[in-house]
Formats: sequence, structure tokens, C-alpha cells
Amino acid sequence: MNISDELSKLYKASAEYSAVESKSECLEDTRVEIQKSILDHLEKREPRFVWLRGSPGTGKTAISMRVASTLDKQGRLAASFFWDKNRKGAGLASVEHFPSTLARQLALFNAEYEGLLVSRLRQPSSL
Repeated sequence: MNISDELSKLYKASAEYSAVESKSECLEDTRVEIQKSILDHLEKREPRFVWLRGSPGTGKTAISMRVASTLDKQGRLAASFFWDKNRKGAGLASVEHFPSTLARQLALFNAEYEGLLVSRLRQPSSL
């Protein structure tokens, strides 16, 4: 069994920033400071967790999508997952498919991780 066969065992929701049609990025030249702040923080060699919070409708998703797009263009986006409660049945309305979707994306991004993941998937008790 080849690597792509092994990875196909993992459910993949179309949750990448580029696949989410119901959301959009920030308009050009808007929210520049917060985007710069996030991208600068992600450059550091310390834990790079970002928690973007705010009231509904304040642009958190738009900012996140723009940051993901920027990182992707730089070849630095390992994975992304955008929930969409309005697309029930697509794997975007719950956390159920979050781990497997991220695992597949990370495997495509990093060959070393891909090897470790496939090795684990080949173990009889892994699924």
C-alpha cells in the first residue's frame, strides 16, 4: 500500500482557508496592524499560539483568512481549518474531523511528519 492510500484512510474536510467559500479575507489595506502583529509573532522561535478573539462580526475570520493566505503564499502554512456551522454534513460544523483533516494537511506539508503518520496508520490498532 502506498503513502496516498494510507493517507486516504483519514477523513478530510474541505476546511482549508482556500476552500471556504462562505467567508472572505480582509480587504486590501485593512486591519494591517493586527495582521502584521500576528505575522511578526509567528516569526518568533518561541511557542507561536495565536488566540484572536472579539465580538461576532468584528473580522476575526477575515483576518485569519488573510494571515493564512499570506503564509500559504510564503510556503509557510502547514495547515488551516475554518469551521462553518452553516455547512452541516461537510465536516465543518463540529470538531469530529478536525484531527484527521489537520493530520493530512501536515503530512502534505512535511515529509518527515508524513512518514511518521503513515507508519502509525500502518499499525493495526491505529484506526
